[in-house]
Amino acid sequence: MSFMYVIAGSIVDITSFSKAGETWAGERLKALGAQSVTANQVVMGGEMAGKVLVSFETKTADAAMSLQAGIYSDKELVSLIQDTGVSIDRRNLMRKQAEFGERSGKYLSLLYMNSDSVDDATAQKTFAQPWANMKLGANGWALLQLVAGGPSPFSHVITTWFDSTDSFLAATAKTFQDPVVQQIMKELNVNVLGRVLSRKLF
Repeated sequence: MSFMYVIAGSIVDITSFSKAGETWAGERLKALGAQSVTANQVVMGGEMAGKVLVSFETKTADAAMSLQAGIYSDKELVSLIQDTGVSIDRRNLMRKQAEFGERSGKYLSLLYMNSDSVDDATAQKTFAQPWANMKLGANGWALLQLVAGGPSPFSHVITTWFDSTDSFLAATAKTFQDPVVQQIMKELNVNVLGRVLSRKLF
């Protein structure tokens, strides 16, 4: 499975940052080793409201480390960071363990939780049942395991892509009410810590 290098922070000029991400900056980052680059702004998320999450997918952890160095060695990317007022709060490295559906939609949910870990094959098989419920209100769904994020209460993040918040919430309620899902949560000692809802920038 691939790795996700995620930057969380504030951006003053979100419009200019987004336009660059959709065009030349996105292509430059891919040339530096990113398989994909996305950005989302938190809308509902307590003290995280307004923060921007920029995610870079890489094939390996080495590629993520090289990408970080490459960004700050590129004069144009550094200028973009400075000119748009990017202020970084934290960087996390996560590993994708399971994925279903497509990464498309106007919105993104991040469900933070702490739980036991399982191998990737087991994760893909186990989380097919939650996805069977979630796909009624979502386009895509992925389980990410935290690799490096400093002292943190969460060990995993479930990301969900969707177009309707109401449909997403209805699917979420159905999922948590599913006896099979409840048993999975019990067996893996899942403790849900919180959720943020964000809008796609690019």
